[in-house]
Amino acid sequence: MDPISKRQFLLSIGTLGASVVLNNCAGINQLGGLGNIGLGPGLMPTFLIKPQMMMSKLTPHFPFQQGYKGLADISFSNPVLSMVPESDKVRVGLTTLGGIRGTGRKLGGRCQIACGLNYDPKTRGIYLKDSVVEDFTLTGVSSQLTSGIRDVANLVGKNLLERYPVYTLGDSAGLGLLKKMNVTDQGILLSFGI
Repeated sequence: MDPISKRQFLLSIGTLGASVVLNNCAGINQLGGLGNIGLGPGLMPTFLIKPQMMMSKLTPHFPFQQGYKGLADISFSNPVLSMVPESDKVRVGLTTLGGIRGTGRKLGGRCQIACGLNYDPKTRGIYLKDSVVEDFTLTGVSSQLTSGIRDVANLVGKNLLERYPVYTLGDSAGLGLLKKMNVTDQGILLSFGI
């Protein structure tokens, strides 16, 4: 190869490399900033969705009110997220305030719902799925009575938590396709690849 051809070849390789880096940076910035990007095993690009990022998507939907068989109304508010890496779940804690119709009596308590994860490629949304009520208490009400009302808490998972994305990915073309989602202590770790 003559010196001019060799120089043009090296210049072409350098331009291609710069183009790949710029495309990756564009995808990273649209995902939410350089602070959440890393490299996972096998040098796969990763992106961390932190709990506060998910909370900004959830809190506008609260308080959420749900009726129970025409007998009671229960309001769910103040969502708090915690990560459960050992079961690959996101736990949503909620404050509950219930009232039995016609009595004027208000009952406060707590509800805890564990959810898996689902990715919808059409909307590029990360959704909670398969929500299960782990705990539901109303102060001053026996667990025998709350077992029926617990169905209301199950509806919160189906009608609210699973309905809206907890995060929406921007154009991730620079990072590749979403290959894996894992719950870690710090949030939801997304891994991308070809």
